Amino acid sequence: MIRAVLDANVLVSGLISKKGVPGQLLDGWRGLARGRFQIVISPPILAELARIRARVDEREIRDLLKALATLAETAPGALELDVLTTDPADNVYLACAVEAALHSKDAAYLVTGTLKHYAEAGENYRGVQILAPAAFLSLLETGET
Repeated sequence: MIRAVLDANVLVSGLISKKGVPGQLLDGWRGLARGRFQIVISPPILAELARIRARVDEREIRDLLKALATLAETAPGALELDVLTTDPADNVYLACAVEAALHSKDAAYLVTGTLKHYAEAGENYRGVQILAPAAFLSLLETGET
């Protein structure tokens, strides 16, 4: 099964607009529950999401955290990377995706709306493909993994 880390901008965008590509990926959590892909999170990602308040209702963030606790696979969050300097906070998403790739033979992806933040890692970093939300949705729809 496809395993993917969705960074905070994708998750928050999906909460704000259900009709955009990030909203389609979340599909009101049903897309995750139906097995389109397995979302992977880590304790550092959950901590960051818990701190998000801008432009999103606190109740929606709580609901997101509950859904992730139920539907997501949790990576240990033990790996620390210092690869990304444009936005060092994004290293937690890259580390989570690398942990997912290391612990499974399934395809691992990192989905972000800010590809430029990950430029230093390249398009494929240690077994993780880094994609924009539209490219990931296309991959899901075509089944080309």
